[in-house]
Amino acid sequence: MELAKLDLDQVDGELDESGYVVIRHPEIASICSAARAEYELCLQSSTVHAPRDSFNYRDLTKRPWRKLAIGSRNGLGHPYAQNLQSTYFDPNDQNFRALGRLFRAMIAVRNNLMRVGPGFGDEPERDRFWNACRIHHYPRGGGFMAMHKDTHFPKVIETQTGKPFYQVSVLLSRKGTDFFSGGGFVIGSTEQKVDLETAGGFGALVIFDGRTSHGVDDVDLDQVIDFSRPDGRLAAFVIFILFSEEPLLTWHGRSCWSV
Repeated sequence: MELAKLDLDQVDGELDESGYVVIRHPEIASICSAARAEYELCLQSSTVHAPRDSFNYRDLTKRPWRKLAIGSRNGLGHPYAQNLQSTYFDPNDQNFRALGRLFRAMIAVRNNLMRVGPGFGDEPERDRFWNACRIHHYPRGGGFMAMHKDTHFPKVIETQTGKPFYQVSVLLSRKGTDFFSGGGFVIGSTEQKVDLETAGGFGALVIFDGRTSHGVDDVDLDQVIDFSRPDGRLAAFVIFILFSEEPLLTWHGRSCWSV
């Protein structure tokens, strides 16, 4: 089945019942190896920025923006700790065509689920939101995100658009190869922890309601952390960020983290 023909009511039903959905789709899976390779090249050539370094979405037309996210609270001040790096991409950047294809496919799924037009988020001044396409990278040696629920951003989406909030991600690492312990999880409707790396695996499309408890368990604490290494736990995300002419100071009042 084509991604454009996903049964949206069925996805919504599974989200209501379980809190998450894992989809293994050949259209997504066929892109992931090339997308992962492009990310690794970017990792080698990009400058890493401090957690409080700011940027504007227009800066992404020049180059990707890679920055650390380390601290006892997220940028909204919510008390859950994290240790990862995140790299933002312009999905139209011709230097990263496979990543662009992946992000575009994910945006199409998200927009279909939200019942908005396929180009929603492409023109921030028109739509009042822009598509924050990025890779979250949890390095071996202690990458993690404490368990939490997203509270701020679902309210922003529902208030501004009247639409529900969907977290749409694609897993770009293999547990047992890229890392060995820890990784992403959600707490399903049965209140049991679901290991997304096992339930999904490399190339899986994972959709969940951000108000479902989720996080990333410590990745490979037997290693020494090194943010320049390409291994570890990786996941792609596409999320709306509220449009502003001001530079984005990561997660300060405009967005939220996702696993």
